[in-house]
Amino acid sequence: MLTVQTSEQYRPEKEYALHILLKEMLGIDYRIEYQDSDGHAIRLPTGGLLHFEDWFSTLYSADTDAFRTRFSESWLPNPQIPKPPDPQIPDLFAATFFMLTRIEESNSPEQDHHGRFPAEHALAWQLGFLHRPVVNEWADWLWESLHRHGWSAERKSRTFQLSVSCDVDHPRLWWSVADRVKTIAGAIFKRRDLNEAGYWLKSYFFQKKDPYDVFDEWLVLFEKNNLRAQFNFMGERPRSSDCWYPLKHPFVRNLMGKIAARGHTIGFHPSYEAFENQQIFEHELSSLRSISPLEITTGRQHYLRFAAPETWQMWENAGLKEDSTLGYPEAEGFRCGICHDFPVFDTIQRKMLNLREKPLIAMDVTLAQYRHYTPEQAAECLLQLRRTVEKHGGDFTLLWHNSSWNSPFWEAWKPVFLSMLVRNKF
Repeated sequence: MLTVQTSEQYRPEKEYALHILLKEMLGIDYRIEYQDSDGHAIRLPTGGLLHFEDWFSTLYSADTDAFRTRFSESWLPNPQIPKPPDPQIPDLFAATFFMLTRIEESNSPEQDHHGRFPAEHALAWQLGFLHRPVVNEWADWLWESLHRHGWSAERKSRTFQLSVSCDVDHPRLWWSVADRVKTIAGAIFKRRDLNEAGYWLKSYFFQKKDPYDVFDEWLVLFEKNNLRAQFNFMGERPRSSDCWYPLKHPFVRNLMGKIAARGHTIGFHPSYEAFENQQIFEHELSSLRSISPLEITTGRQHYLRFAAPETWQMWENAGLKEDSTLGYPEAEGFRCGICHDFPVFDTIQRKMLNLREKPLIAMDVTLAQYRHYTPEQAAECLLQLRRTVEKHGGDFTLLWHNSSWNSPFWEAWKPVFLSMLVRNKF
């Protein structure tokens, strides 16, 4: 068994980071000895010793410049470069804590017009490692270092998986004949797009099948490619809300029943207003649970609106087991620096929660509307990210909306999504 030596200062934070890197990621049992020390040390049964700096005192500072400076001046942003022969290793544990807890977001006043922390203000964006799961890389480096010092146990194994999810903002485009007319009128008079109007008239206006009702087609696709998907539904909301649908409508009930019967997952999609409002959150969740044929344990925030750690605490309070909000809406990649799920830490209460975060790596809207990729560029981007996740035996969490399928704009994007599904067969 390994022995970790460190000071008592920031004990809950250190215990969390050690649990993540040693137990969760590497499968190593260890014990902790608390003593007067200005760093951390890992002592192996062979007598080998690894010394680490201690950066935890900089994490809760109102000004995180000290931590960011230490981080950027070390080799941590790029663990793949040769390491200097320095007996003091940069603090992998504080860096892991920094990435996973999103404490940089808690300490930052920066917000976009939706109240979200912007990717461009993240250290990962500024130092150019958003497309790399650096926490996984640090775990790899730590494992290799332990082996060089005589550690011979087997490492915890992980297997790559593709996790496909759909946030059901609009289960149907049209709920009445009037809705169909409004779409055509909007295309002609509001958007002045005759091609769009022609698309709807030719393909769907006179058809019984609604263009957003892609669920039968998708379920067949997912099952054909050995996938079990997650469909996140909104709860009961005011009719004036940005995304509203009649939750108790037979179509919605039948859809949920079909998803459940075929072995897929029904998740919760809290509304735009719910990410920091416990009362709204609980009302919406209760309404969804009242009609869902499956237990609701997982989901994702609408618009990816998230406040660290308050939003996580709402999920915890509601007894939910897993959130999958943590991706940037405007940039694909590894917001938490990791490519698989992990237990979250509440930096206000200073404790690890039961809730786990399954980070979102990419979504349709990011690629097409924020990044303005062509479908070809997006497909290549997803492929490169997938190869990275496969290398670490991680979980590629991909979000594709059912509304991003049958429309004039999204028709060209179908091969991008299909390429990810088909690749899963091999």
